[in-house]
Amino acid sequence: MHGLIFSELKKYVETRFDAKTWDTLQEKAGLKGNLYLAASVYPDHDLLSLVTTACKMTGIDANTILEDFGDFIAPDLIRQYSFLVKPDWTLVDFLCNTEDTIHKIVRFHPGVAPPQLVVRRLADDRVTISYDSRRKMCALLKGIVKGAARHYGKTVSIVESRCMLKGDPECTVHVQVEAAVSRAAAPEKVAAH
Repeated sequence: MHGLIFSELKKYVETRFDAKTWDTLQEKAGLKGNLYLAASVYPDHDLLSLVTTACKMTGIDANTILEDFGDFIAPDLIRQYSFLVKPDWTLVDFLCNTEDTIHKIVRFHPGVAPPQLVVRRLADDRVTISYDSRRKMCALLKGIVKGAARHYGKTVSIVESRCMLKGDPECTVHVQVEAAVSRAAAPEKVAAH
């Protein structure tokens, strides 16, 4: 797993809680004192141990944690790889180009294997993403889509029709960019007397 994910996980835990919580999480996961550098590669097992331990510490399930983490890191990842993102891209353009731009470059790092994504544009505001990864972290994908939408100032609805965690060979996620509602067009709520 790319060290950037670990450094973002540390930032996520320290932002949501504090630095002591990160230290406690590492200790309880059996990874006390491990330093995770963004440019290095670390065993997938370390991430799985940290997530499993976070679930035990918080009582929150892994998918909820991974989705929130994905939402948190997406803007940082987009900034990190901004040299690959064209300024005129929309959210849908970004999603459609992630595999052939960002993931392609990430795969040049020895030992780094981001998930395989196949994105089909169905309309200017809609895509279907097929996700395949031995890690089976489709919740992280959904969170990253939400965070990317936030970065682009959009709201999305996400529906998963197939999931590796339910025995399907890949995950299929349908993303719909919601239409912006103008304040002038939205009806005012009137308080009842």
